[in-house]
Amino acid sequence: MYRRRRPISGIELFLLLAGCVFFICLPFYVTGKFPQFIAEVKIHLNAQLPADKQGYIALAQEDARASGIPADLFVRQINQESGFNPTDLSPAGAEGIAQFMPDTAAGLGIDPWNPVDALQGAAQLMSHYQHQYDGDYAKALAAYNGGSGTLQYCLTTYGSQWFSCESAQTQAYIQKIISG
Repeated sequence: MYRRRRPISGIELFLLLAGCVFFICLPFYVTGKFPQFIAEVKIHLNAQLPADKQGYIALAQEDARASGIPADLFVRQINQESGFNPTDLSPAGAEGIAQFMPDTAAGLGIDPWNPVDALQGAAQLMSHYQHQYDGDYAKALAAYNGGSGTLQYCLTTYGSQWFSCESAQTQAYIQKIISG
């Protein structure tokens, strides 16, 4: 005998959909890939973003020129940071194309997963650092990579020999970008 079923109520439908979304997202959250997953979703939904690495390079060059910093060095810097991958997540927790730490991005008021926002923020931050260190892009790179506090300590303690005080990782970072 055929028995008629009652329709699903709105709340039951909502709970069913919420459960599905939860179980789809749970593996990304547990593995620590949730921010990267969300960034990839945002990128696919945002049609204004460049379609490829060349588009991001052009955007970085534009932002560098607008901020008054050397475009070629800024492009090398972003390439060193993420290879122009807007969904990059470092083991240390640096996020997005410009590899901002979450607290730094929040302090600058930018979304590190939005490459347009992140490139513009990175260019403006580098412009600030370059101005702060009297046009010395190597010192600006040291502040960006190793932190302005570390750079200030090195400058105060070692003066003109500040570079030798920086970590080996920061020294290699600066040399690779400056030498091309």
